[in-house]
Amino acid sequence: MIFVVHKITFCALLLYKATLFKIHFMSGHKRKMVRSKQQLSRLDYEKLRRAAYEYVVVQGYDQNQVAEMLKVTPVTVSNWANNGPEGRWLDLRKARMQCASTDTDNIRKLIRVMSEQRLKIEESILNAQKDGDLKEEIRLRGEASRLSDEMSKMNKTLITLDKSNYSLGTFIDVMDEIFNSLRQFDESLWEKTIDFQSNIIRRKTNELG
Repeated sequence: MIFVVHKITFCALLLYKATLFKIHFMSGHKRKMVRSKQQLSRLDYEKLRRAAYEYVVVQGYDQNQVAEMLKVTPVTVSNWANNGPEGRWLDLRKARMQCASTDTDNIRKLIRVMSEQRLKIEESILNAQKDGDLKEEIRLRGEASRLSDEMSKMNKTLITLDKSNYSLGTFIDVMDEIFNSLRQFDESLWEKTIDFQSNIIRRKTNELG
């Protein structure tokens, strides 16, 4: 009987020690996992943020897509996009799309349309003269005069754009070309310019935006 009791006590002791070992092992493993995660975050957090900026602002990806690609939460990407040192990423994305070349092309198209309208009015004026309709002729000449004034203003705007050709969109277009080329040439050197790029974009946004 005493032997059986000792045997049960010995088995219980072994089970207790095994349980303690398991708890200790799992606790250490968990601490190791947390430590590894913290270390990864410390080493790669900024690199992930820069990659997210590239995807969202330059390449136009959706924030949820970027979160999935980089294996981070959408909340993290949203925080970067709204509170990053560069400014709001969506605003920067829009600025990149609004380049001066698009503005000048649109103005030229508008001037062409207005020129066609001006020619049609001139034809209508001639017809009014042939018909002896002085009232219609006066009305058409007033319309032609207003259209000519608008065309003159458009031409002045176009000349200004062609001379300076320097908007926020143009500046960002040039920056993109330069720093993308730098990245292809030497990515480690490009990474050192990230803060500079952020600072100069903020400054130029205040000056030209």
